Amino acid sequence: HNLEMKHLPGADPELVLLSHRYTELQRIPLSDMTREEINQLLQELGFYRKETPEAPVPERFQSAPA
Repeated sequence: HNLEMKHLPGADPELVLLSHRYTELQRIPLSDMTREEINQLLQELGFYRKETPEAPVPERFQSAPA
């Protein structure tokens, strides 16, 4: 929830955190991280992972982590 992935050919993978006004807050390089480490990072940052794509998002996570 509240996460969009864009593939940019030739670019190193990084997580770009944006404010609710789309101002860049932080860039985190992901090249040296495993999938499990990235999932853990997202959880630590406050992102909510839905059980299924159609599952509802709890109210307290509607605008999280921003």
